[in-house]
Amino acid sequence: MNKIPLIMDVDTGTDDAIAIICALMSTEVLDIKAFTAVAGNVGVDLTSRNTLNIVDYLGFDIPVAVGAAKPLNKELHTAISHGRAGLGDVTVPKSNRSFYGKDAADTIYEHAARMQGELEIVAVGPLTNIAEAIIRYPDIVHLIKRITIMGGALRGGNMTAASEFNLYVDPDAGKIVFESGIPLVMVGLDVTLKPQLPLAVVETVKRLDNKFAGLAARIFDFMLRRCEQYGFDPPNVHDAIALASLVVPGLVTLNQYAVTVETEGTVTRGMTVADFNNVTGKEPNVSAAVDIDCNRFWDWMTGKFLSAERD
Repeated sequence: MNKIPLIMDVDTGTDDAIAIICALMSTEVLDIKAFTAVAGNVGVDLTSRNTLNIVDYLGFDIPVAVGAAKPLNKELHTAISHGRAGLGDVTVPKSNRSFYGKDAADTIYEHAARMQGELEIVAVGPLTNIAEAIIRYPDIVHLIKRITIMGGALRGGNMTAASEFNLYVDPDAGKIVFESGIPLVMVGLDVTLKPQLPLAVVETVKRLDNKFAGLAARIFDFMLRRCEQYGFDPPNVHDAIALASLVVPGLVTLNQYAVTVETEGTVTRGMTVADFNNVTGKEPNVSAAVDIDCNRFWDWMTGKFLSAERD
């Protein structure tokens, strides 16, 4: 079976880390060309370092490129629920390896050009790096097969009442990407808030004796304590759901919409506005996830950790 050529664009906090772990456990179907890091949950110095440390700790020699340190036109808003350094109180041994010689936008274009229309991108942070690649290299819109985005929502938000965090942080980049013509799958809060982390999954992962499970168990533990002690986010694994939607056929139900991103507004900054009633007459530009098979998702994730144990 041909593997999926993939770049993961991340702002590595806790749920990004789980997504990275799951991707690295899925190399039988994924050909991961690079990880590209962007500022979001924390600053890019930390998101890139977290990513490199995780990749190396788990035994992979995959390039990690440093990307945008701030949104295109706005000041950076970081999250508080991932702790000061992005991984809560979880530490990962520091990598001695250097970052990739090109920045994130150039790295994305390099592989898009090399793959000639076959490259998939899973973008689970603000879309600054991808927008920057489009600005620098306009022909890239014909060289990417699809971008699967963890971000946005058809209804509601988690940063404001109307907007999700990743699109809120850099709405200008979001607008560029959503209007680029590149095929887009939006895996937003409509589905990522549904599969809250079951204790049975946590206990299964804790019992396993491999590096993937050991790191994930520590992150899960922080996520559970974060919710219980501080009232922060429920233990959702938003970014891993976006990854799973790419590799597990039929996991999410998709509807087609014309979607734009609001770049201003006190409440609506970063809102992904779907034309439900076809008032604009525009052709759909987004396949938006509207439902998910939660049990199948957790079976997939648990199966990954169990397979890693057998390997």
